[in-house]
Amino acid sequence: MSVTLKEIFNQEWEEFKKASKSPELKRQAVHDNVWKLQHCKTLWIGLQVYHCEDHHNEVKLMPCTCKSRFCPSCGYKANLVWLNNLMDRVLPCDHQHLIFSLPYELRELAKSNRRAIVGLMTKTTNQIIRQFIKEHKNLDYLPGSFTVVHTFGSGLKWHVHLHVLITAGGLKDNKWVENSYLNEKYLKKAWKAKFLAGLRKLYHKGKLLDAVGKDPGQTFLQMLSSIWDKSWYVWINKADGEASFSSVYIGRYVKRACISQKGIISYAPHKQIAWKERKLKKAPDICAYRMHPFSFINLLIQHIPDRYDHQVFYYGLYSSYYKKRGYSKARKILEKRLKKQGSIISRLKKIKLTFSKLMEWTHGTKPMHCSICGKKLVLSGIIFFNEALPKDKDILHNYTIKKYTLVKKNDTG
Repeated sequence: MSVTLKEIFNQEWEEFKKASKSPELKRQAVHDNVWKLQHCKTLWIGLQVYHCEDHHNEVKLMPCTCKSRFCPSCGYKANLVWLNNLMDRVLPCDHQHLIFSLPYELRELAKSNRRAIVGLMTKTTNQIIRQFIKEHKNLDYLPGSFTVVHTFGSGLKWHVHLHVLITAGGLKDNKWVENSYLNEKYLKKAWKAKFLAGLRKLYHKGKLLDAVGKDPGQTFLQMLSSIWDKSWYVWINKADGEASFSSVYIGRYVKRACISQKGIISYAPHKQIAWKERKLKKAPDICAYRMHPFSFINLLIQHIPDRYDHQVFYYGLYSSYYKKRGYSKARKILEKRLKKQGSIISRLKKIKLTFSKLMEWTHGTKPMHCSICGKKLVLSGIIFFNEALPKDKDILHNYTIKKYTLVKKNDTG
């Protein structure tokens, strides 16, 4: 069995907090999410009680989950639910995948001003795309797009960039207009000019913390001027009729930690951890990253977003504003066009992904059903424990959930 993040943090977290001077420890979101990871599916979060209405002796105790994006199991389920909802929402037309990357000189600034910088990045990219459509094609149609924020690069380094998936065309006067042309040079220049202008406004309004240049003798505004001479990275893929692959690629870490537990090769407590990224999956183990567990934890926690910070932004036809206006019209137009072309439109019935359904698919079991009659169990209530009470404290420290029943931790039965 592979090593889990929960095991690593249970072994290293307390020592890491004492020994490390990482600025990430100042963020409350880091402590909250690590605590949730450590206590997921334990009595500390709560206990759900299920029973069968026909067979009252059939009672199952299910520990509550933490619902944290940093927890691999909770985050994996949340990611599946998000992708399932997105696939149902994506319009049946060609889409384009775009990437906008922040320059190296601004990465540390983005770390200390996460919400301000990410908000400016997403608004700027949406504005320049809409501006290009209006000015250079004279079409002025309304596309649909969603933007996913990624803060990690190779080796879990801090590298803020945006993945944008946009429809190759849009709605205009109740008609669908085709357009898959987006000029890379224009977007590069507009992205740089508009973002730096917005950054200066934030600076003058005093909304940026630690706004200093990398060079100690260089002011923040001088640093922005030096960045102007550099080319900013923008990548545009050709229009692709299948949006599902790009959506899965872009959104694979939207609701969960930015590393897969399957990539952890070995772990020696307090000594070394070896892990590989998704792209190094087929590479030999010698190519894995090897570091002290404290360094690994420090790399990982910097990608935990602050509370209420969004990782996905919807614009145009995919925004909530146009959900009942332009979106429904665009879907009807596109589906009619596909029928005329003889294409098969297969919209599968949306499946609600639950714990019971996922367990049935992955393990072939039905934990939420009675083992005697097979009927679905009914929720009786939720039990929460208070450590301040002696009886509850004893249960929290000495008992655990095993095979849907409450047992002592040292009980092997």
